[in-house]
Amino acid sequence: MLAVLRQRNFGLLWLGQFISAIGDWVLYIALPFYTFSLTGSALATGAMFMASTLPRLLFGSVAGVFVDRWDRKKTMIVADVLRAVIVLLLLVVRSPEWLWLIYLSSFAEALVSQFFVPAKTAIIPRLVSEQDLLTANSLNAFSDAITRLLGAALGGVLMSWLGSQSVILLDSASFLVSGTLIVLIVLPAAAPLPLVPSHKRGGARWLAVWKEWLGGLRRVKQERLIASLFVVMGVAYLGDSMFSVLIVPLVKNIMGGGALQLSWVMMAHGIGGLTGGLILGQMGKSVSPYRLNTLGLGLTGIIALIIINFPLLPVVLPLMLFVGFAIMAWSVGTQTLLQMNIQDQYRGRIFGTLGTTMALMSLIGMGLAGALADLLGVVFILDIAGGLYLVSGVVAWVMLHEPAPFARSS
Repeated sequence: MLAVLRQRNFGLLWLGQFISAIGDWVLYIALPFYTFSLTGSALATGAMFMASTLPRLLFGSVAGVFVDRWDRKKTMIVADVLRAVIVLLLLVVRSPEWLWLIYLSSFAEALVSQFFVPAKTAIIPRLVSEQDLLTANSLNAFSDAITRLLGAALGGVLMSWLGSQSVILLDSASFLVSGTLIVLIVLPAAAPLPLVPSHKRGGARWLAVWKEWLGGLRRVKQERLIASLFVVMGVAYLGDSMFSVLIVPLVKNIMGGGALQLSWVMMAHGIGGLTGGLILGQMGKSVSPYRLNTLGLGLTGIIALIIINFPLLPVVLPLMLFVGFAIMAWSVGTQTLLQMNIQDQYRGRIFGTLGTTMALMSLIGMGLAGALADLLGVVFILDIAGGLYLVSGVVAWVMLHEPAPFARSS
């Protein structure tokens, strides 16, 4: 695992994203608190989360077209600079009259991220060999898990001691550090991506964008493994979002716990994810991403159903460790399978479309859980969520097969 991290180009990208993610989580913890402090309104705070979610749903798929057209390294650098500037807009917000600027900044930052995230995912197969892909993705997943814990703690401390401005400045600076480290990456030569001829203008250019977007969607439909993964992940995220919405009433109403017990449950989940990232990173060359996907989904469903139907804290806490591990397994397995089986010129569009699909399924799951839990009961809806994990694992076992990767152009 350390050998992959010591590879210069991947190490620069990983370190930049580690620093940037800490800044993101610091702001993610502090900004909702600041918004609620300004307004005293849960609705106003919820609207902030909606503003940051909508770009994934509306623009993720289309952004992938441009990620495939543009130089991905430059795209990431420009995105980091733009996000550093956008975050600084929050420094102006001092009263409820400026609340609209929080929504604008959240929306704009999330919109720019729709270009950065698929570009980062698409560029990784050019930074490491195919046999190191699973290890590289595990390292990224480990970084995401540990920065979530560190960022949450740091965000609360900074907000309490130094105020909102310190959090904003830290997040902005983290984007600049990330962009600087990406500048230092030296990419191997690659076959040029197809571009629109320069003589095309106006409507012809947008027609070309439209055709390329449709071409990406057709690729999803035509490639059996990619289409299967979209179906599997769609079902899994539907259940995952339902579980996320109802974890609080599960702990509070069913388990009889409070905020402290909820924090223990979430910490156990996080520690399981951290452990999973480390273990998978060590096993990278000896484990099949197909098996990680299939077994991880099935294990998540089985454990979730046990937790839901035996909601005792001594049972739930150790099992949440395994849930965190299992989710890490199917997440890393899915990303690795897609990277191995998508030709380079389509990666931006496919990963952008996947992000949009996941956002849509998450919104549907959240809406269903919120609307039906009071009507049918929290446990019943959570059993459905656990069943969806199991279904996605069965579908993966039936529809997916050990992949025969494309020859990657790098």
